[in-house]
Amino acid sequence: MDFNKAFQAYDILDGAQCQTVSGVMSQRAAALEGVRTVGLNQIAEVKREWFRDEKTWEMFCQRLEVLRAAEQS
Repeated sequence: MDFNKAFQAYDILDGAQCQTVSGVMSQRAAALEGVRTVGLNQIAEVKREWFRDEKTWEMFCQRLEVLRAAEQS
């Protein structure tokens, strides 16, 4: 859901408008579509120290939970 730190500037779950699809779609919607299509293949733990601050870490965790929930449905 976070390509090249694209979400660090956004403090809402939807992020910005996705620029990698034709039409209008939020980054969240694009990520959900991707997870529903190919799954969420997390192969390693994401470490807190990789994030610049607590706010960014918390937003990442919220977004990851949204994707995990989508994978389960």
